Parts: sequence; structure tokens; C-alpha cells
Amino acid sequence: MTDPSSQWIVSDLGRQMLADGLTKGTGGNISVKTDDGNVAISPSGMAYDEIEPDDVPIVDLDGTQLSGDRKPSSEFRMHTDILRERDDVGAVVHNHSPFASTFASIGEPVGPSHYLIAFIGDEIPVAPYETYGTAELAEVALETLGEEYNACLLENHGVLATGATAEAAYEVALMVEYCARIHYYALSIGEPSLLDEREIDTLLERFANYGQTQSADDAGSEPAAAADLSADRLAELQPNREAVSEFGRKMLHQGLTEGTGGNISSQNGDLVAISPSGMPYDEIDAEDVSVVDLNGDHVAGKRKPSSEFRMHTDILREREDVGAVVHNHSPYASAFASLNEPVEASHYLIAFAGDQIPVAPYETYGTAELAEVALDTLGAEYNACLLENHGVLATGATVSEAFEVALMVEYCARIHYQARNIGEPNLLDDTEIDTLLERFADYGQDH
Repeated sequence: MTDPSSQWIVSDLGRQMLADGLTKGTGGNISVKTDDGNVAISPSGMAYDEIEPDDVPIVDLDGTQLSGDRKPSSEFRMHTDILRERDDVGAVVHNHSPFASTFASIGEPVGPSHYLIAFIGDEIPVAPYETYGTAELAEVALETLGEEYNACLLENHGVLATGATAEAAYEVALMVEYCARIHYYALSIGEPSLLDEREIDTLLERFANYGQTQSADDAGSEPAAAADLSADRLAELQPNREAVSEFGRKMLHQGLTEGTGGNISSQNGDLVAISPSGMPYDEIDAEDVSVVDLNGDHVAGKRKPSSEFRMHTDILREREDVGAVVHNHSPYASAFASLNEPVEASHYLIAFAGDQIPVAPYETYGTAELAEVALDTLGAEYNACLLENHGVLATGATVSEAFEVALMVEYCARIHYQARNIGEPNLLDDTEIDTLLERFADYGQDH
């Protein structure tokens, strides 16, 4: 009795878990519920980059092995108990990601210092320690998850993440590590600003279907407004759509975001090419990029535009010097956003953004209120700002320029963070900042 598709998913995600740094060696395990209600699960003690689909054993929901020559993971009880008791769960990812495991090793939950905590719940709770592979560990993990959490930490051990599908569970695992990393950085140099219960409730309601990623096979249909666009006008937009696709990949691979977080836009006259909602960056081709007008109405592209379209269109409509916007969740900058502290001028490259990198006050993602505070914080003088408990907003005349600003925001945030960790940063004075801003007015313009 086999299920090739589930076995392939376990094999593939095991390699991905290793490549993304969520585990080391042979640690951790992955399970996926099969079409007939059994469980495909990682084999015990086998290197992830050597696991082929045929190596993945199948067990039933009581943990009895049904097929496969290799022994199932020693943590099979934890997987089968969750898959048996939680009807909403179709896959489990257990890993040893370093920042989350640090909180697990001090027995402390990860608090809501970043809005993406809503992938998990109101926090990332900790299950009390039990020996690995035991029924007792399975029991405390299940109790800690309860009905409301999609993930938890395992004390002195690691992370447990769940989802309706393997892709959803893996996205939760990425978000656990990301939120833990931001919380760790913030705690290292200050006191994080925590989201209140009311906002958490709002986020949990909105996240009920957030991040349900669409694949290249999930395209919808063109909006009715697309019929009003000529072939020539669509052809004019092609370079903008290609830029959004290209720099989305760069944003992911250069560590400026995790999962499907963030978005990019590129203006062409009265129209804007913008990242599609909830689609993995590595799968986004130019034709997947949505097109909206400057009021945010969807006018072309089969995929739904990013939920943050208002923030992009408001900036592009109000700032004549801006032709592109890059929104991301880069870790060091997001740590300052979670502290509600600007990044100050401890490095001369701050001049890419302004005299500092200011912080826009918190508003719920995707709302007109967030667009308003972001625009107010940028004003006419800043090329970038932080979004409290959220991430980064960077602007430029082109996507390439906006992306460069985003890179410099993260670089300056990292330098400022590391300096704060070991001492008191020297800050550039106002006179030098004015000099830098004047010289940076045309910095990097191909000469």
C-alpha cells in the first residue's frame, strides 16, 4: 500500500527543510495524510538529501507500518496523534530551526511582536519537555496545540508546525522561525512592542485563509476591465510585469522576505504592475503579475493583486518621484519595526533612505489605514520607512532603485543592531547627513 504523491511531498519538503536551514543532519520529520487516510512519514535516521519517494514509509493513524522497507521516524506517535485528533490538519512538520529552538530551550513562548504570529495563534506556546519519540511527548504536544494553535515549541527540543496541506504546514514552520528570529533580535537590544489582544483577534480572523498559496496551476480569469486595454497598452506593461517577477525572486533569495510575504509594484503611467497575492516568488512569471489602476482597481492579470495594493497605489499616486515600491520583511529592519524604534544614522548609507529610517505606527495589514500612515511617515523626504510590528517599505524611481533602497535599509539596520549589541553607536551629525543627502540625490544612476 503506497501513495506516491504523498511520499514525493515528504521527500521534497525534507530537502527543502534542510536547504532553508530549518534543521541540521537528520533531525526533524515530516508527515502527510494520504488520500486513503493513512500517513506518509519521513524514514528514521536517513539524510534528507538522500530520501527518495520510495524510501518514505506509510503508517496508519495508530502508527502501525503498512508499507516501505525503511523504519518510520521515531516521532511517528506525535504525528499520528495530531493527524488523528485534529480534523483540520493534513500534514505535520517537525524541525529544529535555531531561533525557535532557542526559545524552546529557555521554555519561553514567542510573543506577538510581529503580525505574522497569526499564522500560529496569539503566540507560539511551549510544550513541556518529554523524551523524544515517546507517547508522553506526543501527548504534551497535542495538549499544547489544542484546537487553536497551528504550531508550538517543544521544550529543549524544537518546533512542531501543522497545516491543512504539506505546503501550508511548511509555511507555518517558516513563519515560526521568522517570528522567533524577529523576537530574539528585538529582545537582544530592547523591549518589543507587542500586539494587543484585540488586534490579535482581528489578525486571526483575517488569517483564516491568509497564505493559502496559489500555484502556477491555480490561475483565475481576467477581470472584466481587461477588455478595455489594447494589446499595445498591455505590451507597454510587459517590462513592468517582468521587473516585478524578477525582483520578487531576488527579494526571496537575498533574504529580504520569507515564504510569500511582501510585495513589489512598478508604475507605468496610470497603471501599476503588482505582485499577485499568496503566490510563491519562484513561481511568479510576468503573466502572473497583476495590474491595477492608481485607485487600486484590478484591470488585468488572472491572479488577484497583493492585499497591500492600497499602500502601493497611494504612494505611487501621491509621490511623483516614485515609480516603484518594494515591501518586505527583512529581519534586522523588522526587529526595529517590532521595537517601534527608527534606525538611526550610524552608517553613511542611511542616506539612501533619509536622515534615519522612521517607523510608521501599527495598522492592520492590507488596510487603508496602513496605507495612510505609511504615506504620512514617508512624507516627501524619505525613500523608506519601517512599519511597526510588520516590516519595511522602500521606494524608488524604478524597481531596481527601490530594491537597492530595500537592501540598504536592511544593511543599515543590521549594522545598527550589531553596534547596539556591543556598545553605543556613533551617530552622524546633521551637517554630515545634509551633505550625504545632497550627494546621494543621484547616487547609483549609472555613471
